[in-house]
Amino acid sequence: MKKISFYKGNLKLMALLFFSFGLIACSNNVEQVSGDATIDSNNDSNKDSEVTHPAWYEEPSEEQLEAAKMDNVSNIIVSNGPHGEEAVSASEIVITDEQAEKIRESNITAAIAMGFLGDDWSEQQLAGLKSEFDNFGIEIISETNANFDDTKQISDLETIGVRNPDILVSIPLDGQTTAGAYKALAEGGTKIVFMDQPAAGMEPGKDYVSVVSADSFGLGMNIADELANALGGEGEVAALYYAPDFYVTNQRYQGFVARLEAKYPNIKLVTVQGFQDPNKSQEVAAAILTRYPNLDGMYASWDVPAMGALAAARVAGKSPQDFKVVNENLGNEVAYAMAKNEFIAGIGSQRPFDQGVAEARLAALAKIGVETPPYVAVPSLAVNRSNLAESLQEIYHQEVSGEIQEALNSN
Repeated sequence: MKKISFYKGNLKLMALLFFSFGLIACSNNVEQVSGDATIDSNNDSNKDSEVTHPAWYEEPSEEQLEAAKMDNVSNIIVSNGPHGEEAVSASEIVITDEQAEKIRESNITAAIAMGFLGDDWSEQQLAGLKSEFDNFGIEIISETNANFDDTKQISDLETIGVRNPDILVSIPLDGQTTAGAYKALAEGGTKIVFMDQPAAGMEPGKDYVSVVSADSFGLGMNIADELANALGGEGEVAALYYAPDFYVTNQRYQGFVARLEAKYPNIKLVTVQGFQDPNKSQEVAAAILTRYPNLDGMYASWDVPAMGALAAARVAGKSPQDFKVVNENLGNEVAYAMAKNEFIAGIGSQRPFDQGVAEARLAALAKIGVETPPYVAVPSLAVNRSNLAESLQEIYHQEVSGEIQEALNSN
């Protein structure tokens, strides 16, 4: 595994992952559109000038640009951790026979506090966690779902604290508001492994064990490649990004932008627009297509807004042959759309099952006193229709559904 490192800087203030009530503008010059849209008020003049990136955007460093210029970015890890930590590949997190015996003899108890459930990413995370916990005889004594409500997540964490588990794996919905609850668990002796990013003010090795994440910068670069391939290396495109300042989605967007700038001079990013609620992303995408009807393609932060972009393109009368959507996360809906040749041209996939396995291993190792790395990353996987079936098997660890296989065979 090749590792390319760059310093990301200090952890920014974190926001709720998928749900928020306010509208955050993507620039200082915006107007509000229904569906929490944020639209440039410069209209088509944006095609002849640089786009205004969101406030949290950082210009790529020299090392980032060096990575973005590489011909092949598959099977590498580019991202650093939220505190600037160098990433360790998840494949390096192994448990020896001696360690496994000690883990089983320790009668470890675990809790899982999810911020949300119901999507393919979270379900695969759970599957990986439970599979590895079962392998080492770790008992899950509490499993919660905050359903996008940080107040409920705080309550969930407080309830988990009463059970006093040995280890906790969790993703903070709001790193600021939930920090106190996580700190209380850590002070009570629970070893915490975070998915994607830590709660605010917590330090690795002191307050928590590790953060496990996909290589988000690499994900962004992968789908820039897929979009460029689908467009034949030229065209005008838009980016539909997650507006709040959330580390992993920031990294995806920044990787996408850096790769376009470094490798594809004939693809012009003409507008970038943010969304707050992914369930309203169709309205944001529709507003983009109304203002820029001749767009050739669109980036979406993950699979849910990508389906919103697909729906907006269909309503706008776009043809799948002339308009391409790319996104992060290999969810079943976007996979089926890709199989049917319906707009989805490329996907940068996380490996959530493998992330869950790594999280379980790190927590167990920390509990028996083994030193663990503060930031662990899983390499991304570039997916297009030609490798879709193979990629689904690799990501989901099961056979491709009959529906998707039939679509691949008939289209």
